[in-house]
Amino acid sequence: MVRFPYTILVALFILSGQPQRAMAGCSITTTSNPPVVTTTFGSKLLLSESAGTYERENGEEFNLFCDSGFDLKYRYSYNGYDSEHTIDGPETTLKCQSNGFIVNGERATDIIVGCKSRVSQMFESRISLPNCSNFMTLVLGYNFQDKGSIKNAAMCYDILEAELKHISYTTFSSRKRIIDESQPGQLNDLGLDISVAYRKNLVKNFGEADIGAYLEKERDLSELFGNGIFEYRSLVQDESAGRSLIGYEDMLNIIWLKNLRTGSWKLWLNALRAATEAGTQFDIRLGVSGILHLPRTSANPCRNYTEFLVIEPKTPGSGSVPVPAYIWAHVQALKPTGGQDEFVLIGHNSPFSVNATEVCPSMCHRVSWLKDSLFARLREFPAYGLVQCCHVKDVAHKLDNFPGAFVAETANSIPDAASSTPAPAPVSDSVVAYVGEGGL
Repeated sequence: MVRFPYTILVALFILSGQPQRAMAGCSITTTSNPPVVTTTFGSKLLLSESAGTYERENGEEFNLFCDSGFDLKYRYSYNGYDSEHTIDGPETTLKCQSNGFIVNGERATDIIVGCKSRVSQMFESRISLPNCSNFMTLVLGYNFQDKGSIKNAAMCYDILEAELKHISYTTFSSRKRIIDESQPGQLNDLGLDISVAYRKNLVKNFGEADIGAYLEKERDLSELFGNGIFEYRSLVQDESAGRSLIGYEDMLNIIWLKNLRTGSWKLWLNALRAATEAGTQFDIRLGVSGILHLPRTSANPCRNYTEFLVIEPKTPGSGSVPVPAYIWAHVQALKPTGGQDEFVLIGHNSPFSVNATEVCPSMCHRVSWLKDSLFARLREFPAYGLVQCCHVKDVAHKLDNFPGAFVAETANSIPDAASSTPAPAPVSDSVVAYVGEGGL
C-alpha cells in the first residue's frame, strides 16, 4: 500500500473543497459560419471572426454579431436534453453566470452558435471606389458606433444589370483585429453611410445547375466541354476574406474554369495567405474581363453555335451569364517586400489556353513572396490553369473595369527588361483563349 506524506494529503483535502479555476467560467463553440466575437480590453475592442471555442470567466459576456441573426444549439442544465433556439437581429449578448448561460429563460451549457446566413452588414458609401462613379459602392462590414468600424470588403456594383464590376479587400492575419476609427489599406476612406437591406430579388436567379442544363441542351457545346468543366462560385476565393462575405454569394459568383479555381488560382492565394500570416498586408482588387471565345477548328470553320460562350438560365427572363475569358487580381503590398510590390495576376479562364505569354511578359519571378512558391512552378501548366503576373502599365488599358494603379509606376520600379517589351501582337487562330469586345 502506497503511503502519501501528511502534507500532501492535507493539500489534496483542501484543494478538493475549493473551486478549480480550470473548471470555472463558460465557453461557446462557433460553427463554420461563425459570428463576429468582440472582446473589450481596456480602451480597445478586439474582434475575432474565426470558427472555434471562446472562453469567459463568470460574470463576463460574449458579444456576438451576425447581420442575419443567430442559430443556437445547447444543452439544458437541469435535464441534459439538447435544444435549439434562434435569435433575430444583428447583435446578441450571452452572459456567463455560474458556469452557464440563460437561454430562452432556461439555464444552458455547451452552446454552439452560428450565423443564420449573412455575417457582415451592408452599407452604401457616398465615397466611390476607383472607376465606380457610375455605379454603387457597397461596403460589407460592421459599425460599432463610438468604438469604430470594420470594413471587410467593398463592391463596385451595377444594380440595374445585377453585375459586379470589381471587389476590393485588405488581407489581415487570422489573429484578432483591433476595432478603431481607421484601418490600414484601401477601404479606410469609404463610409458606412447608408444601411442597405440585402434583397435576393435584385440579383440574378442563376446557379451551377443552369450551366449543366445549358451545355446539355447545346449539343455542340456538350461535346466540346463535357460535364463539370465550369463552376459557379464566388470571385473571392481567399477563404479568410470569404468568411465575412458569406450570404452575399449571389452578388459575387462568376463562372470559373474548375481547373483554374482549384489549381493555380488556389496556389497563389495560398502564397498570399502565408505572406499575410508572416506579417505583410495586401490590398486586393478582383474582377473579370472579356467573354470566352469558342475555338475555330479546321473541321468546322463555319461553326453554327454561339461565338461567345454566354450561359442562358433555365428560368426565362433571369438574365444570361457570360463565361469570362480572364479573371484578374490587382495586388499591392502595404509595405515594401523587397520585390515588385504592385502587380496584376491574370488567370486564363479557358480550357483551350496554350500561350502563357498572350497577355503580357510575365514577371512572377519579380515578386519576392511568389517566386519560390508552388504556384510559380505550376502556373504555366494548362492542367492547373494558366496564370500570369503583369506590370500594371502592361494591362491596365486592356482589362474591363480595372480601377487603375494604386501608385504611379516610376523609373525607380524593380528593373525588368521584359517589362519594356511592346504590347503583344494580336493572337493568332492557334491560340484560342479569345475575349469579346472590351476585353483584353
